[in-house]
Amino acid sequence: MGRTTQTMTQLVAQEEACWAPFRRALRKEDQQIFDRLFAAARHHSAPAHYASHSTPFDSILLAMVLETMKAVEALGRRLDALTGEDQVPRLGEASMPHPGHSEPSALNSVRTELIPNTDD
Repeated sequence: MGRTTQTMTQLVAQEEACWAPFRRALRKEDQQIFDRLFAAARHHSAPAHYASHSTPFDSILLAMVLETMKAVEALGRRLDALTGEDQVPRLGEASMPHPGHSEPSALNSVRTELIPNTDD
């Protein structure tokens, strides 16, 4: 007989059940965020199943990160609209620093404001 494989939805539910003790130890507001992370994983279960990685938790984490980045991008666009500027660094854009390259001026100005100069 053929082998039955679990659907990604079943795998997400299984992982969520495995993490239930961790969830119970979280504060109430963190439990809500935890639940939203797994909801994001369920939302992307079709692409995760299509990718069919040998470790489904990698796909679950990537789905969570994807939804988190979508929220960060939406906040960046909203901040740009409120300030009338386009200075919020975006992941993967030319304004982001690459290894071995200098940081963009927007990040330098933020760092200058937050971290005092100790060279004196």
